[in-house]
Amino acid sequence: MKKISSVILSLLLTSALCVSVACPAFAASNNKIGRYDFNITNPYETVDWDTWKAYKGATHVHTVRSDGNVELNDMIEEYYSKGYQALALTDHGTVNYSWTKDQTRLSIFGYQYFVHGNIDELSEARYQQITTGSDRGGDGMTEIPLGIELNGSSSAKCHVNSYFADCGHGDLEIDSTWPEDAIRKSQNAGGICHINHVGEWTEGKSDINTYNADFVTKYANLFLNYSSCIGMELVNTTDNRTHNDRYLYDETLKVTAPKGRNVWGFCEDDSHDYEDVENNAQYFIMPENNAANIRTSMENGTFFACSKNAKTDYELGNGFSAEGAFPMISRVAVDNEANQISINPYNAQTVKMIADGQVIAEKTVSSDNETITFDLNEYENQINSYVRIFVLGKGGICYAQPFLVTKTEYKTSTVQFNIPYADATLRFMDSEGNVLEPINSENYFLVTAGSYSYTVEKDGYQTKSEKLTITQATVNAGLQIRVDVTLTKNPGPLTVSDTTELIHGFDILQSITEPVNESVGIKLGTHFEYKDPTKPKTGDTVKIVDDATGNVVKTYTVVVFGDVNGDGIYDGRDATMVSMIIGGMLTPDAAVKLAADCNHDGVINSDDLMLLEEAGVMLSSVAQKDEIKTSSIFEEYSSLISQDVEPDEPAAEEEEKTEEAVTEEKPEPTAKPASPLKKLFETIVSFFGYMLGILD
Repeated sequence: MKKISSVILSLLLTSALCVSVACPAFAASNNKIGRYDFNITNPYETVDWDTWKAYKGATHVHTVRSDGNVELNDMIEEYYSKGYQALALTDHGTVNYSWTKDQTRLSIFGYQYFVHGNIDELSEARYQQITTGSDRGGDGMTEIPLGIELNGSSSAKCHVNSYFADCGHGDLEIDSTWPEDAIRKSQNAGGICHINHVGEWTEGKSDINTYNADFVTKYANLFLNYSSCIGMELVNTTDNRTHNDRYLYDETLKVTAPKGRNVWGFCEDDSHDYEDVENNAQYFIMPENNAANIRTSMENGTFFACSKNAKTDYELGNGFSAEGAFPMISRVAVDNEANQISINPYNAQTVKMIADGQVIAEKTVSSDNETITFDLNEYENQINSYVRIFVLGKGGICYAQPFLVTKTEYKTSTVQFNIPYADATLRFMDSEGNVLEPINSENYFLVTAGSYSYTVEKDGYQTKSEKLTITQATVNAGLQIRVDVTLTKNPGPLTVSDTTELIHGFDILQSITEPVNESVGIKLGTHFEYKDPTKPKTGDTVKIVDDATGNVVKTYTVVVFGDVNGDGIYDGRDATMVSMIIGGMLTPDAAVKLAADCNHDGVINSDDLMLLEEAGVMLSSVAQKDEIKTSSIFEEYSSLISQDVEPDEPAAEEEEKTEEAVTEEKPEPTAKPASPLKKLFETIVSFFGYMLGILD
């Protein structure tokens, strides 16, 4: 059926490549191309995920050496039985010099003698078993040396855990109200430290307004001024004292991250009783389980902090009850070119990403170790200097360490090809012909200044080949170029007869330029000329012309089947001419004669006439290459408008004729000329067909 004016459709099909500078925020499926480029600092960059392992550790633990209610050896055994692989004893004001050494209590904790008697350290033999893991398949539990909770008896409880340094033993700092002295003490001794349960000593656990701008600035300066202060507790025990400290954490990162200072988050048992054990854990990612690697992991942030309790609504919620193992992460990857962070969680259901204290993204985990990717360009207006990611599951929460980011206007230009066909093949090449790879599945390419070319191919369509130039100014501005590719349907090779000098097989809706070039085989030094290459018509000529002399080498006459009168369309007027040819009233030339054979059967007869009549009322089409398909609808339509004259009723006296006479053969009734109504209808259809150029 006819669908659209050939003039309009021709304009659509011959529209060329459109290149325009679009607004800098395209959305693509894999790599979002945005206005900004992000340089992401990955704390896990040094990790070899294929060979390193995650080792479960506890780094805030008390015993009867200070105010704990569990014997030293029993507390160690409890953590060992829970599968921990690293342990730091951090009694108040008391350096852990050894798990086996007989170590006298500080006098302030002398009351413990009357409650628990002497301290029960590990035997040397048991120490060797635990630290080597000889009784659990070689999976030992490393003693993190010289652990202590500094400012151990401060009435303000501004406590700091220090490791790997002999400092602060016996310095209870009862009157301390700020942790800076303790931090300085650890740093001067060559240790590392983190700040404990801030909500308890600031009343932040009950009043988040305690963390006002003045406090946050002062608090952030602790991390900016002391490199040994590596982080703070995010969750302590069951989170009763620290549930607002994640707010403080984000407020602190908003100050430190723009200055390039990261702050690691810890989840600590702060265990004093058995019931405190395994509420929390650090998982150190290391090549081998030893004290030196643990220190490196703590300093570099190559660990995850896990908890069974995180009571804010955007985390686990106040009524959450953990079941099973902590959720964990098996791999972290950063792609700075794509501005993406990917993690592979397990024992997990949900992954969330935070920027500036707000959850900006949430994704569901469908299977263990599935790759979950966050493209920062997708959230670029919500991100400033850092993002942090945590994983939620039935067993609790797992915090990855923050990723610092620097955000700049895009200085790399991109080209995106918009191709309306998924099965089209695109080749994008630089000036040397090297094929470039897209950065995502939606045909985005990162480009530098230079000359490029591309080709787009699809079965049944003409190959599109164009050149593209990217200027340095475009790259400097970080502009994104969008290339809208329009493909022209390939009409296929034309039929060329050198004997009759006829050329036919045109798709009447297409430009003839490329089909003619393909079929007549234009040689070097020649070109062809055609009056109107956007619309082939019967009787037009295609001339092959010598470039040098301008002489016509060969002339072909165009044939468009059905276009008998040479106006570029086929309709009722063409049917009239076919009728005249059939009746012998018109002698056609070779081109017209071939055009009148609408059904390609080698003769011009009523079948060709009927096909054109159908086309005149838009019920059929004249194929230029395909098999002819007539329309049963037209036959029904013809019967409805038939004006054939019915035979007259016989006279009464004729009814009395003998049976022999009645059986005599009667002549066929003659048809009256078509009614004026039918002629008017055909004329109207023909007129609109002519005006609109309605074709296939």
